Amino acid sequence: MLWYVVQVRTGEEKDIAAKLTDMGFPTLAPVENRPVRSGGAWGTKEYLLFPGYVFLQMDYNAGNYYRLKAVPGIVKLLSGTLTYLEAEWIRLLAGQGGRPLTPTLVRETEGGLEIETGILQNFKSRIIRMDKRSLRATIELSICGEKKEVQLGIRLQEEA
Repeated sequence: MLWYVVQVRTGEEKDIAAKLTDMGFPTLAPVENRPVRSGGAWGTKEYLLFPGYVFLQMDYNAGNYYRLKAVPGIVKLLSGTLTYLEAEWIRLLAGQGGRPLTPTLVRETEGGLEIETGILQNFKSRIIRMDKRSLRATIELSICGEKKEVQLGIRLQEEA
């Protein structure tokens, strides 16, 4: 079975992923608890890493195609499949048993920010930038042959 990307109506990703799972398709819709600043205080908010998309594993045939098309909220099945490496990236981002990712712990050094623990350890070579002010790191991934920038939350290690 190969991995495919389904474009869905924004805001319905989790519901559609649950419906597809109930229909017997393994699905992923990676989420994270991202640090956000509101009213001068830091908190966390759950964010979808790929808004408007659900990843699903299936054997592509006419029966499965029409089962997908019958699900309300699915816009289209994107052409092509995920490569093995792309599917592994998505599985890593959707890890932790379906629970949202937690921000990666980083330490400030003279040379910049250094990763201590967290999901970004798996994507060190893909990091484009890390911003300690907004507590976000941006990584670049290829999904179905297209480059996508994905933002992930970071948190600074407290000084001892």
